[in-house]
Amino acid sequence: MKNIENLKKIVSQQPKSSGIYQMVNEEDKILYVGKAKNIQNRLKSYLNPNNLSNRIRRLMSQVKKIDVIITETEKEALLLEANLIKKIKPQYNILLRDDKSFPYILINYEHDYPQIKKHRGKQNIKGKYFGPFATISSLDYTLKILQKVFLLRSCEDTIFENRSKPCLLYQLERCSGPCVDYTINQEDYLDSVKSAEDFLSGKHSNLQEELSKKMEAESNKLNFEKAAGYRDKIVALTQIQSQQNINLTDIKNTDVISISRQGSKSCIQVFIYRSGQNWGNRSYFPKHSSEVETGEILERFIVDFYTKYSPPREVLLNHNLIDEKLIISSLQSIYNYKTKFTVPIKGKKQDIINYANRNSEISLKNHIVQKLSDSKNLESLKENLGISKNIERIEAYDNSHLFGKNAVGAMIVYTKDGFDKKSYRKFNIDSRTVKLSDDYGMMKHVLNRRFSNEALKNNKKYSKLPDLIIIDGGKGHYDLARNVLDEKGLDEISILSIYKGEGRRESLDQIIYNNKKGYIEKDTSSFFFIQRLRDESHRFALGAHKAKRKRDMKSSELEAIGGLGRTKRKLLLNHFGSVQHIKSASVQDLMKVKGIHRALAQKIYDFFSS
Repeated sequence: MKNIENLKKIVSQQPKSSGIYQMVNEEDKILYVGKAKNIQNRLKSYLNPNNLSNRIRRLMSQVKKIDVIITETEKEALLLEANLIKKIKPQYNILLRDDKSFPYILINYEHDYPQIKKHRGKQNIKGKYFGPFATISSLDYTLKILQKVFLLRSCEDTIFENRSKPCLLYQLERCSGPCVDYTINQEDYLDSVKSAEDFLSGKHSNLQEELSKKMEAESNKLNFEKAAGYRDKIVALTQIQSQQNINLTDIKNTDVISISRQGSKSCIQVFIYRSGQNWGNRSYFPKHSSEVETGEILERFIVDFYTKYSPPREVLLNHNLIDEKLIISSLQSIYNYKTKFTVPIKGKKQDIINYANRNSEISLKNHIVQKLSDSKNLESLKENLGISKNIERIEAYDNSHLFGKNAVGAMIVYTKDGFDKKSYRKFNIDSRTVKLSDDYGMMKHVLNRRFSNEALKNNKKYSKLPDLIIIDGGKGHYDLARNVLDEKGLDEISILSIYKGEGRRESLDQIIYNNKKGYIEKDTSSFFFIQRLRDESHRFALGAHKAKRKRDMKSSELEAIGGLGRTKRKLLLNHFGSVQHIKSASVQDLMKVKGIHRALAQKIYDFFSS
């Protein structure tokens, strides 16, 4: 390393206390964040090139300075390191890519008749939360069974308060209809709520035994229809308890984590067991080099994962942790209880780890095959277009509107890792800026915003330039996009356009590149790949347009009321749920909404009453 002498001076000046260190390059970009019990001693281990892996040698060759933050304890250093890695995402750290939150089932107690619903995010609503569920599909399955068995309402309070007769869910026997007086009294409804909570808490046997007795009693009275209803509920509860091929009664509140590895690719699969039920699993594919140890990858994941989600009392693993005691102690300092990490070697717990292993291995193989396919698509397209440099980022653009209304521009992004949905962007197009019947004008507006100097310099989400952009349109759209980019000095970005052929049949799609039509032959992998990108941009643009149109339709009737701006219209809709419910509200009800004073409430009431 050419900069070894400079690094030695830097390291000699560092403290010998616990803390974190940040390795920074000459552009002031943080390349790596690490923790240490003794910062100086840890940094000295980076100074002998012969003991370093190729990855660390590359890192150290770029380091210009090292910033440190001292902590009181090693536990604090571990937690600070985790937070900084999540925030900064340094190039040389192991990174957890999937940061979607887990969903929960919430029984909402902010109403006399509690509501059952899905919930994500902060748990600041009065009620009981059950979860987490690894996927929304596993939650939906459980919620569907719960509604069938316990008949709890799922409607919002505003809808509940304004009903005069039960909704369709009551007719389908998915709700007991507590919104009206004649279907169920409050005491019986709350008994059903308690039974649902018992089930979600793992108290299954008493519940099914009780249903079995009721079924038998109704059968003895020759009420076979009611008996059949209880039978269906018992069957539904049995299904939910055996929806996975492994459900262990002695595993109550446990996460099962398995890591499978092939070089620079790994899959970490998390299975969530709560109340003796399998509440789904999710796969994670951390970013790391092939030189990193498997234990280090797993440990980084455990710290990142459980500083975001509260851990259960027990976690089963297929691989030992490097610094288990420190992790347990650090998590305990956050949650005030101890989590046990176990690598089982026999019995039922080993069976479930073996099951998790098989799943993580399959997921990893499928992931690798998909990534090879993604890389092959980019390589093939590069060859067909005759581009000298690698294509690492493609952006595809489309517009959507209905007779010039609710116009939206859309940008989707594709990389070697497939569709990068976090980088997708929507552009609302204002009729005061662009004539909305002008498709060329809308496309020019979107491209000018995307590639403006301000966006490129000051906006992180736009800072990375594409190697290729794809436009949905013909020769006119192609020429317009080329002119926009050339005027901005971005002539190194390649442009391709795709448009429908005769009869708008996909098989007759035409591709323009370098001012030449039909540049890529039909029925080739590159041709289908471009169609796939165009279709995804169209799907995203259409979805954004529909969402905007729906929002406008919701508030359109309210726009005619003077003094009722966008913010107050939104508050009214959030409170009442729909314009229809606003129409039927009294002046007193309207005044309950923040910002709606008596005079304005009277004005709204008079508008809909006239």
